[in-house]
Amino acid sequence: MLEKIKSWILPKEIDFFKALAQQGLQTQNIIDTLRKSYVESASQNHDALFKLIAEAKENQSSNLKNLNAAFITPVDREAIARAHTQLFWVTLSIKHLVIEIDTYQIYNLSEYQSIFELLQQEMSELVNGYQMLHTKTYDKALENIDQIIHLDNKVIKLYANFLAELFKDTDLPRVFMHKEILSQLKEISKRMHVCANLLEDIIFKLN
Repeated sequence: MLEKIKSWILPKEIDFFKALAQQGLQTQNIIDTLRKSYVESASQNHDALFKLIAEAKENQSSNLKNLNAAFITPVDREAIARAHTQLFWVTLSIKHLVIEIDTYQIYNLSEYQSIFELLQQEMSELVNGYQMLHTKTYDKALENIDQIIHLDNKVIKLYANFLAELFKDTDLPRVFMHKEILSQLKEISKRMHVCANLLEDIIFKLN
């Protein structure tokens, strides 16, 4: 009876950092599926990816709704909201990439495997960073952030190297289409860098 009365009086407890980590894991699954689809199998069917992206949008909306209704949050709710929103921007950038791939009908991206692998590593570090918030091991989360920035720099370098080779091609339509695909891959990495910056902001507010 006492527990029932407490549930009426006290606000519902929500683990916001756990929710952020779960959204990160969902995004990680999307990146893994992206790589399998266009590096390993050159798939022309993007239904599975779009389904995962739609589920990620529903999850983000649910997280923001819970955040808006919360009475108490571990840091200001704007910081948590920005983290969720920018994390979804990673997913949205993937959606934009898939649209471009389908429009250009360039389904085999195995030549860019090295970039895809870096994106996977970045997302893994970001998820680990979110999980460190939940366990309050902030020093390790800062190490994850440093690694994300390092990996993003490697993506930018690879992007430049691929462009330099691409510009030697005399097939201009191919050059322009692959340039757009490479730009979108770089954008996905950039969005994870932004997520890392927001994670750092949360850590500073907690310390």
